[in-house]
Amino acid sequence: MTLTALKIFHLERLNHKIFALLSTLFHCLKMGQFIKQTGIRQGLHP
Repeated sequence: MTLTALKIFHLERLNHKIFALLSTLFHCLKMGQFIKQTGIRQGLHP
């Protein structure tokens, strides 16, 4: 494998990991916003 191909391969892997992380974070943020909008409380304390 050439150096250029190896660099591209590693960049693509990093890019995939970043997008996976971002999609997870956006999902959490959306759930947090949904919880706030619906008034659902976290935990057992009112």
